[in-house]
Amino acid sequence: MIDYTTFRSESNADVLIIEITGKLDADTSEYLMDCVQGEIEDGTRCIVLDCSRLEYISSLGLGTLVRASLRVRKKDGAVVLSGVEGMVAEVVRLAQLGRMLHMYGSVDEAVASFKK
Repeated sequence: MIDYTTFRSESNADVLIIEITGKLDADTSEYLMDCVQGEIEDGTRCIVLDCSRLEYISSLGLGTLVRASLRVRKKDGAVVLSGVEGMVAEVVRLAQLGRMLHMYGSVDEAVASFKK
């Protein structure tokens, strides 16, 4: 089961924050990808995926994060992660995705990374 909540940053209205809760795996990846794709189609270019409440991520979940990042990059945007901890952080580290997906300790730090 996965759920997400979206909201705009108070300090930078161009940044959309997607707070992910639950497990990102084969059963839930398309649900999240549909959310991200809809936001891209609506013109969003700066996305923070808040993973602080993400309990589990599978290899398919990792692929979803990469796909989301690539789709936003095609539109001259970026996806960054915040609050990646515990087992999720270990999986991201083992997959060596830190090079592709920038990670920040908090949502505020991630939002600040979009300031020019």
